[in-house]
Amino acid sequence: MLALGMLLCVVTGSTPATGKRPVAQDPGPLAPSPVVTDNSEGPAYPEWWGAPPKIDEGVSCRDAGNCVKCHAETSKMDPSHAFACVKCHGGDPSADDEQEAHTGLIADPGDLRTTDQTCGKCHPEEARRVKRSPMALAPRMINHIRFAFGAQSSPSPSHATVNIENLKQVPHPAESSSLGDDLLRRSCLRCHLYTRGSARWGELRGQGCSACHVPYPNNGDKKSRWHTLVRSTGATACLKCHNSNHVGSDFVGLFEKDFHRGFQSPFASGKLPPTIYGSEQHRLASDVHFRAGMTCLDCHTLDEVHGTGQLPESAVTGVKITCEGCHVRQDHAAILKDPDGKAILLRGEGRKVPQWNAESIPHGVEAHREKLRCSACHAAWSFQDYGFHLFLEERADYWKWAPYAAQNDPQVQDLLRRNIGTSADFVPPVSGAVPSKPEAQWELPATTDWLTSETRPGAWFRGYTERRWSYPPLGRDSHGRVSVMRPMYQYVISHVDAEQNLLLDRVVPTTGAGSPALIFNPYSPHTISAVGRACQECHGSPKAAGLGVGTWGLGEPGFHPVWQPESQVPGYSFRWDALVDEKGNPLQISTHPSAGPLDPDTVKRLLHPSDLHRAMWYKYLKDRGKTRP
Repeated sequence: MLALGMLLCVVTGSTPATGKRPVAQDPGPLAPSPVVTDNSEGPAYPEWWGAPPKIDEGVSCRDAGNCVKCHAETSKMDPSHAFACVKCHGGDPSADDEQEAHTGLIADPGDLRTTDQTCGKCHPEEARRVKRSPMALAPRMINHIRFAFGAQSSPSPSHATVNIENLKQVPHPAESSSLGDDLLRRSCLRCHLYTRGSARWGELRGQGCSACHVPYPNNGDKKSRWHTLVRSTGATACLKCHNSNHVGSDFVGLFEKDFHRGFQSPFASGKLPPTIYGSEQHRLASDVHFRAGMTCLDCHTLDEVHGTGQLPESAVTGVKITCEGCHVRQDHAAILKDPDGKAILLRGEGRKVPQWNAESIPHGVEAHREKLRCSACHAAWSFQDYGFHLFLEERADYWKWAPYAAQNDPQVQDLLRRNIGTSADFVPPVSGAVPSKPEAQWELPATTDWLTSETRPGAWFRGYTERRWSYPPLGRDSHGRVSVMRPMYQYVISHVDAEQNLLLDRVVPTTGAGSPALIFNPYSPHTISAVGRACQECHGSPKAAGLGVGTWGLGEPGFHPVWQPESQVPGYSFRWDALVDEKGNPLQISTHPSAGPLDPDTVKRLLHPSDLHRAMWYKYLKDRGKTRP
């Protein structure tokens, strides 16, 4: 049965395992639990990641006209933008009638569809860049997913959120007949700058320029409390989109809990504790840069945030920053030199930037210096969500999804809340309980297209085979460097229509290259530790080599995996965590050009450390012992 098979895939998710290692440094305080409230008098920025944005005292807007008769609370603006209301919002400030006054109104001046009339008048180059930026167009997500679903032959950019030059908007599913396009439009694309996205706690924001430059709070307010613009809202703005087990939330030490209610916190008075970003999170060690007081913009330059003005041409990320730029070469744009020639952080009030230790034994290995990303050793942990199960459900069959109501999709969460309510048996409420409807009154699932606001039948429910954090597997990036690898687009698709017709039953899509959509991609975990991995955590480690979790040569020669082959996906026998077999033959692919698992020779050398490696390891332990108190 489809329901049983799908649920077996979902419920096998287990609580993550971190493994054990000696504590090399103080991990710092864990991320605070969210303090969220619907009370508008409560703190707008509860205890949070870093300092709240700097908000200048407002001054009266010039030539406000009749607007202030109805909008007295927004009659002031920050000193740099206290223009006449009409300059940013349009409309007719001389009219007394509301309808006439609102003719031509621009509710959100930051909206990229109208920014040429608003922000772009004073900031034309910035507006041009942002409209062509990855944050506006989402080209990597779109084209990688379309490739994984076989909708295009290559992950190279050909589609985007809007039509712009040689990039076409993601096709409507009726035009392309691709479930990948429907998944993108109704489940994935809520975070690009052409939409306001989710209004959940921590995610409420404006569109376009307003997404980053208007300070929306993280509590239950439904709008910004301040009629103002700020230069930077720090990590708070970034995390409004970069959360939910994506790069960004790991920076502050968050790992999303599994969806099943068995992995959620215990009930207290019939309620769950407050959540932010749509889910509960494990609190893990945050990035050493975050613990040093840095924010995203201390590393990511405006060329990366606003974009360069050039449309993307490659399937890889356009991020140009490197660890070496700060800690070795000192040529990063965020680095200055003090009078003594020491590197200091541009926004760091004179804080010095530590330099790498060239005498460190791992740094002294030429292959490490030339062929490894720094994060391959210095990432303390990484997101590893294996087996991404997606179920397009068009029938009102909500009971089986009730235990998985924590799945992080705002439209699915709202659909479950409206029908099965928020009783402690199914979806424990955060605030006031919502009663369930009788089953006979359940509405058929329908969700909205984030690109067009069109509502279509069905909803995308989701689950994972297993969700873990631990030391990651390694592979090669597009430049041939050893990199952390992350399971991405390991899709298993099911689809049932409103008439109970089984259209797809646990199907692994075929990519545009003809291979199964079992994909690992290189990435840079934002979980950097000042002390890198110990040697044996890569050399001699089957997990690092890409074989998956297991033991090597105990009792019988060869590799003995902990995970057994997947048994719930018809027609396949594979292990989710295995990039290669024992001979180093690749088992899964990458959507990054020239990237993928380690080559067979490197796999062999990792699994069977040389005498030279052992000698260096013993010297490392000896030297380390001398420096300990």
